[in-house]
Amino acid sequence: MILHPSLASADPLRLHQALSQFDHVPIGSWHLDIEDTSFISNITFGLKTVRSVFEATQHPLSFHLMVANPWPWFRALSPFTPGWIFVHAEALANPAEALTAIRETGARAGLAFNPATPLEPYLYLRDALDACLVMTSEPDGHGQCFNPTLIDKVAACARYFPDAECWADGGIAETAGQQLKLAGAEHLVLGRALFASDNPATTLESFRSALNG
Repeated sequence: MILHPSLASADPLRLHQALSQFDHVPIGSWHLDIEDTSFISNITFGLKTVRSVFEATQHPLSFHLMVANPWPWFRALSPFTPGWIFVHAEALANPAEALTAIRETGARAGLAFNPATPLEPYLYLRDALDACLVMTSEPDGHGQCFNPTLIDKVAACARYFPDAECWADGGIAETAGQQLKLAGAEHLVLGRALFASDNPATTLESFRSALNG
């Protein structure tokens, strides 16, 4: 299981401290949610902060674009050598074009799915996807918790898109992580479960031990 700390859950006044705690901890990437109120009612990181994060860490970056118009972001994020860029299926009229544009940045191209969005209409993209991200809680809902009914959706994602990485994101604690692994998830985005703890790096290692043995 590959683990990705979500920087949006860190204390915004102590981002450098959050980054430095993981300098010598193996992680899949720093996961950055990009939100501008157009898709959900929150604002997270602008390009100035993204650049600062890029310059402050040796870890790869993954981006989750929770924006109504993701197209300008592809080129804007390209200088930061993104490892992954996820764009929401709900924001795209022509997702195949977006996936191609993402790959032109050098990133793996992924689709993200809100809890209410079915996977089946996107089966035609199974050969075009590098990764799929299933939201396991309402995105950025205040205090939204992991919804166990979405474990079946993660399992369906792994089954429908066998050549794509299967990611899960949203309110994931250790027990949920174990259930998601059994369902077929290969990557977990971890937010509050890490950054609400006294030592996020130690908490991540606890996750890793529980999930990988």
